[in-house]
Formats: sequence, structure tokens, C-alpha cells
Amino acid sequence: MKELWIRLGAIIKITEAEEQAIFGDDEEKMRDALRLIIAEGRFCPDEETYIPSKAVQEFNRTYGTAYEEENWCCDL
Repeated sequence: MKELWIRLGAIIKITEAEEQAIFGDDEEKMRDALRLIIAEGRFCPDEETYIPSKAVQEFNRTYGTAYEEENWCCDL
């Protein structure tokens, strides 16, 4: 199994408390709220998703592949 870093566009379902954590100024609270939302499966991939060229470069280096080092994009 290989690892690949992507930016995943998604819709999340949040509580009022999570809303405050996400839009607040405490990064740790934001991170905790997002991790909980993901762990509980309260998200749905949607819209723009892409693999940044930097991630493609790292993937090529790690796995000896030769994919074009550009942004790979799709809409889900």
C-alpha cells in the first residue's frame, strides 16, 4: 500500500460548538473538531480535489515513479 497526499474537497456536517472551534482563533481546537468530524464520518467528498505538484514530486521520489510533476485535479 502506498501513501499519497491530496487536498480533498468535502462537505462537513458540524455542530454549533464545532462551528465556533473552526472559525475561532485557536488552531488546536479547530484541529480537534475536524479530526472528530472525520473520525465520526460526518463528511462527504465534493467538488475540487487535487494532488499538488509537490506531493507528486514526493511520491516519485519515494516510490521511484515518474509521473508528471504537475497538479492533478478532478471534481468529485
